[in-house]
Amino acid sequence: MRLIQATVPPEIFPDVKRVLDERGIDYFATHETGTDEYEAVLYVSIPEEEVESVLEALYETGLGSDDHVVLINTEVDIFGHADGATAGDGGHARIASAELEGKTADLIPDLRTFVTMMILSTIVATTGVLLDSSAVVVGSMVLAPLFGPAVSTSVGTVIDESDLFWDGVRFQALGVVLAIASASVFAWVMKTTYLLPSGFALTAAPQIVERLSPDLLSLVVALVAGMAGVISIATAAGRALVGVMMAAALLPPAAIVGIGIAWWEPAVAIQSSVLLAVNILAINFAGLVTLWYLGYRPQSWIQVPQTRRALLKRGGTLFVAILVVSAFLFNVTYADAKRSQLEDAIEEDVSTLIDAESYGNVSLVDVKVEQDRTSLNNRTEKVMITLGRPPSEQHSELHQKIRTTVQQRVGHNLTVEIHVTLVIDG
Repeated sequence: MRLIQATVPPEIFPDVKRVLDERGIDYFATHETGTDEYEAVLYVSIPEEEVESVLEALYETGLGSDDHVVLINTEVDIFGHADGATAGDGGHARIASAELEGKTADLIPDLRTFVTMMILSTIVATTGVLLDSSAVVVGSMVLAPLFGPAVSTSVGTVIDESDLFWDGVRFQALGVVLAIASASVFAWVMKTTYLLPSGFALTAAPQIVERLSPDLLSLVVALVAGMAGVISIATAAGRALVGVMMAAALLPPAAIVGIGIAWWEPAVAIQSSVLLAVNILAINFAGLVTLWYLGYRPQSWIQVPQTRRALLKRGGTLFVAILVVSAFLFNVTYADAKRSQLEDAIEEDVSTLIDAESYGNVSLVDVKVEQDRTSLNNRTEKVMITLGRPPSEQHSELHQKIRTTVQQRVGHNLTVEIHVTLVIDG
């Protein structure tokens, strides 16, 4: 439920009453005696999904930005009939543009709080990544104040509020810089003070390796996060978990960029930067498209053409940037497909070799190809083959033949590991 409280000038008060009466909306009006500028203070209690259409009708009577219009969140109208109303058109039960603007602005914290929370959340994320603790990484996402800035650029664009748009741009840029800088400093401290476990290898850390070669599915996740984010705020759905999802797309990659800088691993920093850039661009692009699809427009129809041009310009820029940066994702996806094909080809070659050489008691159990995730060309660096054989048979010459076959198939020197699983009959 929402309570609209508005001060109404005397010249439009009859039109305002007429609009409400025609819609069958109950209202109360108290006459204003403190000034001649306003005739009355109007109180209208309506369902949340009806706010947008009612406000549009009131704006058409002449109620404008110079008048005081306040939206108040209420639980229920006990004696009224407004809580039984519905949107009636089968559309999205979205909140009003004015309320969307206010809620989005409230999601952007003050500068000191934002800086503090970004540094703290990045330290937690960096710790979780280096220690391979998923629970700690998730905890950092809860702390990160990234949801407000991520949606404010989209909201500011579609309702033509430049201040809100630029606040979102500035806070997103500041957040990325703070995250990378904080992660770099903290990771360097952990590295130089030997706080990490003995034998720690940066390029073997699971939390890092899984984000070094992002594929096209990473783009899908970011687009979904952007869509879910604006839908959650535009329809008053729960925002806490959606905010965590957005932070999941932004904070860990930023932390890994800083870790790569601290360890002076350019490949780690560059590949994580690509993932971070794709996620930022995709979230903002999805937010723009989703809000426009939901029907959000500026309050004045005069602003609509200008807003449409701004949306097409910004959306087009984001789309082109996504295509450019996604070239890396296409490359990784292509490399994964080639790796899968190479595994199938090696499996076929080894199976043919075993059959041709009459190693009847030897079987091929598994073939796994590993690529160098820290290099930009995803070069195949290791092939691991698992064979099954009886304990009484050795077949060392078979191992050498397999290595030669694999080297010929791959086309360059690489490590071929052959593991044996003993098979005991009976």
